[in-house]
Amino acid sequence: MNWLSLRIFVSLNNLKDSQFLPSQVYLLFDTKPTQATMARLSLLSAILLHLVVVSMQQGDDETLDIRQRFNSTSVSMINDQIQREFNAMYLYETMASYFGRPSVGLPGFKKFFKKAADEEREHAHKLIDYLNMRGGHVKLKPITPPSKFEWFSALDAAETALGAEKNITLELYRLRDRADKESDPHLVDFIESEFLTEQVTGIRDLRELIARLNKAGSGLGELIVDKELN
Repeated sequence: MNWLSLRIFVSLNNLKDSQFLPSQVYLLFDTKPTQATMARLSLLSAILLHLVVVSMQQGDDETLDIRQRFNSTSVSMINDQIQREFNAMYLYETMASYFGRPSVGLPGFKKFFKKAADEEREHAHKLIDYLNMRGGHVKLKPITPPSKFEWFSALDAAETALGAEKNITLELYRLRDRADKESDPHLVDFIESEFLTEQVTGIRDLRELIARLNKAGSGLGELIVDKELN
């Protein structure tokens, strides 16, 4: 079939609720198209209308975007931090489960690490809520299981926990510095007030626990420290 010209016009004058009526699409030919051609053009028209609607909706999203001074790099770093908090939660849940075994019998350390696991979960949820508040998108990542599920002693577990907390704190410092570089005072304040003080205190408490365990020694000394924690 020979066409002299084809023009597609989309009328937006009567747009209501982001929906188009079939009568709003006009296909003008200089010669009458076949039925098969009309079917193809009907599909083409529907695709064009969908693209127009999506384009308009995206424009509305940009207009209503609540993000201000919230850099995409900061969003990505917060999502990474959420994963770290959940990883730490898994680590401490594993420790609590281990010390809660009847064959291990250290309820004080079970209580200590269960509390630590709950705190890490709260940290992750706090970061999730913050992303939503600032207009970021939460992208949860797989949780990495601990490298081991048993510990030689309470001292071994405490030293492992100290290393994990120092790593988490280091990453929070990096996130805070990035926010400062991006001129995001709100994120800076959030990290400093909601996380860093608690992290520094937690590291101190773990270091003191390690010192007590070293002084008490294994066996009976470990049982005395466990009783103090319980």
